[in-house]
Amino acid sequence: MDKEIGFYLKRIFQTMEKNLNKDLENIDLTSMQAHILIYLYKNRNNIINQRDIERKFELTNPTVNGFLNRLENKGFIKRTVSHIDARNKEISLTEKSIALINDMKKSAKKMENKMTLGIEKEELEIFYKVIKKIFNNVQGGI
Repeated sequence: MDKEIGFYLKRIFQTMEKNLNKDLENIDLTSMQAHILIYLYKNRNNIINQRDIERKFELTNPTVNGFLNRLENKGFIKRTVSHIDARNKEISLTEKSIALINDMKKSAKKMENKMTLGIEKEELEIFYKVIKKIFNNVQGGI
């Protein structure tokens, strides 16, 4: 058995990103832009600013600013001055992006079904336990 965990994890991620980008190209979104929109959707009842996105995705300020500028120019988000601190801008979804979220959720479910095809429930439970342990190991700097 080939035991190159990192190789397989990277290939799975690359393949998923490639498929996601292909699915999103017709609506002029990248996978990272979609991840940001989904994060905003999941947190739509909270006040979200740019720094929250930087922390969540472990990205720099200029990188996130670029993503947000493109999303705003495409009409997927709006930024408004915070009523709590005028130095910050709150980020929210537009109706256009909310309409797309349901389609993105359907695509994500299809990908999940494809990835788990032929895998028993018990096998998945073991896999989730192991992958979480691997994640925690690498997060800890091992």
